[in-house]
Amino acid sequence: FHSHHSSDNLLATCHFTNSRKQDHHRREKMTVEEDIKKEGADGGEVAFAVAEPLTSGFTGVAFKESKDQTVGIAFRQELPDHPVTISKNTGLFANTDLKVGMEVESINGTVVDGLTRLKAISFIKEAEGKVTVVGKAVKGGAIAVVFKESIGQKCGIAFKQDVPTDPVTISRIGEDGLFVKTDLKVGMQVMSVNNVPVEGLDKTQAIQFLKDAEGKVVVVGAPPTNKPKPAAAAATATATGTPPPPGVAAGGQWGTNKYIGQQTQMLMCFGCLCFGLPGLCVCFCPQDDRDAYRLGNQIYDASGKPIGTYPGENFVPTRNQMQRT
Repeated sequence: FHSHHSSDNLLATCHFTNSRKQDHHRREKMTVEEDIKKEGADGGEVAFAVAEPLTSGFTGVAFKESKDQTVGIAFRQELPDHPVTISKNTGLFANTDLKVGMEVESINGTVVDGLTRLKAISFIKEAEGKVTVVGKAVKGGAIAVVFKESIGQKCGIAFKQDVPTDPVTISRIGEDGLFVKTDLKVGMQVMSVNNVPVEGLDKTQAIQFLKDAEGKVVVVGAPPTNKPKPAAAAATATATGTPPPPGVAAGGQWGTNKYIGQQTQMLMCFGCLCFGLPGLCVCFCPQDDRDAYRLGNQIYDASGKPIGTYPGENFVPTRNQMQRT
């Protein structure tokens, strides 16, 4: 009887101890959630990293006070069948593990693969309260996380960029560098360094981001873009008889662009003398021609200076290119 009574006491004691532990965990979790909501109410925007056992990838968790609250994250999608990726991250998720260039894997548990960019954005806009976004490397890309002990420490990685319009790519990964054991490969396009977008920048700026970094460094890489082969570029230059302007990539079209120059200004003066203010209408029909080079939608003058975008800026390709296009 005594032994049976002792066993009951032991079981009761164990049950009471486990109950106290569970209550402690519940109170601790509630306290964290209350603190998050309190900070959101006081500060307006809250961004924090949460270590949760999710499926895969890099996780960002934020708290939206209302559906109308701006999140400060933007997505892009090159084509409908391409993945949705992060193009800007300066708001609620800026201090989380999400970085520019990552593919969006899921939003609040909903898989984004196969959805459009607008649909993914709607998930963010319609959310209220806790918002969880999971990112991962795009197919053929990689996400490297290393640690720099000091600003002066060498990273052992090099970037290249043939012309200013080309993306910044990885040209070398040193065997004794920080990135040698990561999944980054030579030839990959650099999408971001510590969440700073590299697209539109030159390699010098991208390298400077690495040099100035200290502590945790995250580099997001994507597969190389399809770039015209040198032979194709040379063939284009030969066909037009003139290479592209300085600092501008080959593969574009040479032509002419009308602008307000000396001839147009003389006609404007003559028009004003003859017709008064209506004579200024000549400025809407520029009469001066100059050489122009069109690459995509961007139009450059012969010196390589951007002068406008097509079709907003007038551009007439040379005759031999009109026949070929």
